[in-house]
Amino acid sequence: MRKVVLFAVIISILSACSTGRKPTQPTPPVSVAPPAETEQQILARIPKPIGSFGTAKKKLYNKIYKGHQRTLYCDCKFTTTGKVYLGSCGVDSRKNERRAKQLEAEHVFPAYHMGQNRACWTQKLCTNSKGEPFKGRKCCEKQDKVFRVAHNDLHNLYPAVGEINGDRSNYKFGMIAGEKRAYGQCDFEVDKEAKRAEPPENVRGNIARTYFYMSKTYNMPISKQQRQMFEAWNKSDPVDDWERERNQRIEKLQGNKNPYIK
Repeated sequence: MRKVVLFAVIISILSACSTGRKPTQPTPPVSVAPPAETEQQILARIPKPIGSFGTAKKKLYNKIYKGHQRTLYCDCKFTTTGKVYLGSCGVDSRKNERRAKQLEAEHVFPAYHMGQNRACWTQKLCTNSKGEPFKGRKCCEKQDKVFRVAHNDLHNLYPAVGEINGDRSNYKFGMIAGEKRAYGQCDFEVDKEAKRAEPPENVRGNIARTYFYMSKTYNMPISKQQRQMFEAWNKSDPVDDWERERNQRIEKLQGNKNPYIK
């Protein structure tokens, strides 16, 4: 069998030489993706814990955004007590005006996507005070250190209009046809059927760089399609002075910068 294969290769080379063509090169092997990182490798590089989610929100509103009290998507003014001034940004409530006037901390990279493949999210590894087992977000916050630090990471938290934070849910970002607005002058659309949200153009780069940071820091996957979209957003909406200032303020509190903000 080896003689037959060798003879065929010799004939192919002689044939190529006679016609002046170079011999066909063998197809290179498909590249193998690097092995998944261990929890210890991820833990070795994540920032120092900022504390509970409640603590993270207080630091976000009172320290990170001190002197720049504007929400991410709609650029609404807000107070340190958690009140949003809808009139300052032309936002209309879609349905829940009470929640619309409430300030909330938006996970740009959703908590659901952080935890959906982790054991604490899918298996009942925790028990409550009554001894009843449970799983999901609360279990991950209680038991999983990587999730807990990622969940409260200030680089991924932004002040947002409460109703919009709720409507966005855990939907992925993308483009929505029609530009049908439900929040007055705020250029933020949500398609519940497609489970997609489209943010204003002037914050798309901020969102892209946040996703890149979360993926790199916590080894969290981003689909090829989304990564391509975020690459485009990163270019179309470059870093501005406030984003750099925000990055520096966060570094002082949790010890690390987003390397994609330069």
